[in-house]
Amino acid sequence: MSRIRVQRLEKELMRLISNTVNFKLRDQRLSMISITAVRLTNDFSVARIYFTQLDTSDPVETEKALTRSSGFIKKEIAAAHLMRSIPDLRFAYDKLEENAQRLDNIFASLHAKEKEEDDAPAPHTE
Repeated sequence: MSRIRVQRLEKELMRLISNTVNFKLRDQRLSMISITAVRLTNDFSVARIYFTQLDTSDPVETEKALTRSSGFIKKEIAAAHLMRSIPDLRFAYDKLEENAQRLDNIFASLHAKEKEEDDAPAPHTE
């Protein structure tokens, strides 16, 4: 299958899983998450689903709650008739936002340090 078709299927799965998690699951621990990406293996046997959290709860507990809800999510995928066989769902916390924030903090501190050096009086030499 061409990579474009695989990407389209991943995007459709992301939309479907996101709607299922946000609107059909009753677990309150899953109310503040966002599905960021879905990646399928070459044989479509495994779908890795990446998520981020909008609150500060423990990502490991959220991952466990998503794993417990995977049966219901699989039923929703089957009902949508997107695929012949439903892949095994594996959830992973997406650390991209945390890493981006950490890099922003590093760049801000470097910028502040550079500004301090520029504002410091030049040494007096005669």
